[in-house]
Amino acid sequence: MTSQAIIPITMPKFGMTMREGKVADWQVEAGDEVGEGDEIVSIETEKITNSCEAPADGVFRRRLADSGDTLPVGALIGVIATSETTEADIDAFVANFKSQEEA
Repeated sequence: MTSQAIIPITMPKFGMTMREGKVADWQVEAGDEVGEGDEIVSIETEKITNSCEAPADGVFRRRLADSGDTLPVGALIGVIATSETTEADIDAFVANFKSQEEA
């Protein structure tokens, strides 16, 4: 895992004109160990369905978007963290999250 204790999983941007994506299907559940590069969620766009990979090693701790949800590029859809990270820390991270698109 990187030096960060909490790693965001955001709606990816698969193309220059992509503005939003739809969560098609999650391949992981809360509590699952994930490795960097593991396929964790399928995302549908107007043109394709593609897999989104875990950005880091850790534990998939929280799903913030359900299958069928359509969200803008950069929106927080899940969280990877260490097993030692508290739920309160994750709550604070989620509440304060700003996507790259918003920043």
